[in-house]
Amino acid sequence: MKKQTPPFWLVPNLLSLDAPVVAVVWMWMLAHSMRVEYVDTASYVLLPVAVWVVYVMDRIRDVKAGIHPIEGEMPWRHSFHWKYRLPLTVLAFLTVIGALYSSVVYLPVAVLSAGVVGLFLVSLYRIVSKFQVPDQVPFGKNLMAGLIFGFGVAVPVVVHSGIMRTSLIEVIGAYRSGVANGSALQGLLASMVQVIQMVFECVLGVFDHPMVLFMALLFFLNITAIDLWESSRRTEDVESKATHEVTLTIGLICLAGLVVFWAVFRADDWARPFCYAVMTSTALLQLINRNRSRFSVDALRVLADIALLVPFPLLWLD
Repeated sequence: MKKQTPPFWLVPNLLSLDAPVVAVVWMWMLAHSMRVEYVDTASYVLLPVAVWVVYVMDRIRDVKAGIHPIEGEMPWRHSFHWKYRLPLTVLAFLTVIGALYSSVVYLPVAVLSAGVVGLFLVSLYRIVSKFQVPDQVPFGKNLMAGLIFGFGVAVPVVVHSGIMRTSLIEVIGAYRSGVANGSALQGLLASMVQVIQMVFECVLGVFDHPMVLFMALLFFLNITAIDLWESSRRTEDVESKATHEVTLTIGLICLAGLVVFWAVFRADDWARPFCYAVMTSTALLQLINRNRSRFSVDALRVLADIALLVPFPLLWLD
């Protein structure tokens, strides 16, 4: 039977603080490894705020859509968000307003433009998630979530390297030029062309860095690990449980192998510690995977987050 109150170690997960902390930590590690000496201070505030809002609204939306409980019970994080959905929704709304204002006032145009691209990707993710097949591990959706999370973490670090020739300035300029030379429709079409170009430039520019791709794939495997562990608890089929363990193991080995190859043959002395961080997290996820039966589902979620945070002191002390 479920306890009346959640354990104290679950509080960060209940408050949706785990993912924002992971985002800030990996943004710092990426900046350190890419020798980026300055990241806008506002980014260290706005990135976790944006992640927090997305996670809070996602968990409330999950309950509305009808989540699939583990062992017949609603997970603590969902029951908490549903119980306090009104104050959390109001707080999320006020946070969005404050974040939008701060973004316009404090962020450089390049980072702000990339943030708009990020909002577009999140909207696309929400559309894709509506087609999720019930009772199946959503590998495609998780891959998209991992890539978007990695994109958001990397943007404040890599955007200053000139990956985007098109920004919101060009988008607005194209609209005004179209209106001046024709009509509002012509201006809208001209601005849409610039928006599409901005999206492709930004996404391709961000993932042109191998470390960003490794990080995003690690996030994907982290999300998928939790889904596989939850799915294992929902079934009594021994073969299915074994398949879930092997599936995650293969994914972790492939990522670790890819990172090892790049660390040995391509990475410089600055990038190599980042590779060690990714390998450390994959090893910890595999260790948790092999011993998952010893822990509750809630504990597994917390351990999965810890696996992503353990490498931080290694790079900080480097």
